[in-house]
Formats: sequence, C-alpha cells, structure tokens
Amino acid sequence: MGFRVDIDSWFIFSILFISGMSLFMIGYIVFPYLIRKRQMNRIEFRYIRKKNQYEQLEKRAIEREISNLELRNQVLETDLSKSLQDILKSDLNTLKVISFYSDFEKVYPDFNDSLSKKVPNITPHEVKICSLIRMKLTAKEISRIMNVTPASVNKARYRIRKKITLDTKEDLDLFIANI
Repeated sequence: MGFRVDIDSWFIFSILFISGMSLFMIGYIVFPYLIRKRQMNRIEFRYIRKKNQYEQLEKRAIEREISNLELRNQVLETDLSKSLQDILKSDLNTLKVISFYSDFEKVYPDFNDSLSKKVPNITPHEVKICSLIRMKLTAKEISRIMNVTPASVNKARYRIRKKITLDTKEDLDLFIANI
C-alpha cells in the first residue's frame, strides 16, 4: 500500500502541531504564574490589612494607657495636695513628710533628674525646697514643713537663684514649674 504524504499538508500539519505544543507549553508556564501572582497579591493585601488592624489596636491600647496614666496622675496630684494640706494642718510628722516626698517622686518622676541636670551642684536640701516650690507653697509653709524659719527658706531660695543664675526679673517659681 502506498501511502503518500503531501509535503504541503505535512508542513501545515507540522506547523499546527508545533504551534499547539508551544501554546500548551506557554499555557503550562503562564497560567500557574498568573495564579501565583494573584495569590501573592491576596496574601499581601491580607498582610497589609492585618498590619493596619494591628496598628489601630496598638494605637488604641496606647491611648487607653495614656488616659489611664493621666487619671492616675490626677489622682496622685490630688492625693499629693491633700497630704500636703494634712502636713500643714497637723503637727509635723516626719513620716508624713517622707511619704509626701515619695508621692512627689511618683507624680513628677523626672523632676529631680532634670533639676540635677540643669543645676549640677544642687544639694538634696535645695532639691526638697525646689519640690515644695513646685507645689506652689509660700516661704512660710515651706518653713513649717522643713522645720526652719521663713528667713532660712528665703536665703535658700536666694542661693538656688544664684546657682541657677537667674536674673532678678526672672521668676524662680516659674523656672521650677517649667522643669
């Protein structure tokens, strides 16, 4: 039996076969690539969305913590003022004075450090006077708490002004309040 293949039809068949195989190979490579790319875009979108949700939750937690700290600080300030008034009204109990200074440290934790940085050669006695000045007490009230005369408090204020090198026009109370 003589089976003859026409060269033109064989050429067309070969081109169609090679084109079909090429399309199949391209489809075999391109479709998984496109599917993976779409999946990666979905994963990236989920990651970004979760990251934004996490940042919002973190921001809310920080805001809640700040508000709680502000409330605690207000409570401590009122307690500090009450303890100060109790000290002024009652006879001077050294335990109450010591507890006042520890409460002052809780309300203003960076006060002593920043004061020591601004005035490096300040004594502990002057730091106590500055903390009482920060509470807006008069020289008479400070003298009563520290068990000294008002003149001694005024001299201490003068020495503190000299150490800080404040002009006569500048207010010591304002300087200490800004620390």
